[in-house]
Amino acid sequence: MCGRFSLTVDNIENVIKKFDAHISEDYRSYKPRYNISPGQPVPAIVTKEGGKRYLMNMLWGFIPPWGQKPEGDIISQANIRDDTIAKNKYFQERLLKNRCIIIADGFYEWKKPVGYEHIKRGEKLPKGVRKIPYRIVLKNRQPFPLAALWCSVMIEKMALLTTAIITTQPNTLMSKIHDRMPVILNDADLEQWLNPDLKFLSLMQKMLVPYPEEEMEAYPVSFAVNNSKNDSPTCIEPAV
Repeated sequence: MCGRFSLTVDNIENVIKKFDAHISEDYRSYKPRYNISPGQPVPAIVTKEGGKRYLMNMLWGFIPPWGQKPEGDIISQANIRDDTIAKNKYFQERLLKNRCIIIADGFYEWKKPVGYEHIKRGEKLPKGVRKIPYRIVLKNRQPFPLAALWCSVMIEKMALLTTAIITTQPNTLMSKIHDRMPVILNDADLEQWLNPDLKFLSLMQKMLVPYPEEEMEAYPVSFAVNNSKNDSPTCIEPAV
């Protein structure tokens, strides 16, 4: 999974240039983010009519049709698994028509401490024992595109753009930390991913693979990142 990420570049113009995009008219002012959490606006790029790419705000938490309950409750998804897409026609349609990328320069995952690797997902660690937060980045420290899907929903008579990061099996680096990782697109796949004219399901699914571990690195960070209210450089600093 991918439950937190960062985008800490000083100037958003550098991101715009790197991904050959324009700033959408409704894009909010940019500031570095160190601990972006589900339910918050995230920087996403989509290709609109005319083939131009636009950086815009989307709510991190994809709301599918079944996520809006008659009683008013809303269920959103921060992540969408690649194997879920493979067997779900709704998500396959989104993969063909509603692709976008979310821009990050690092993401976080939590590793079981030594001696507790046997604890299965869903089981609680003993009292006083905490998972260790790690930040995962590219070795070149550049921003990178996370493969994502988006959808527009009406919430209280207001159109809302929501998005989720696609996850896949981990590479060797990530498998030591977690059993899932976000899909990071390479340059060649990025061009096709953001091309709305390409609507070949098998082609898009072939892109949902682990990023090369030799181009990535991970390091432990402070427990400060555990609290989504903490959004400061402390979150990305290596743990002492």
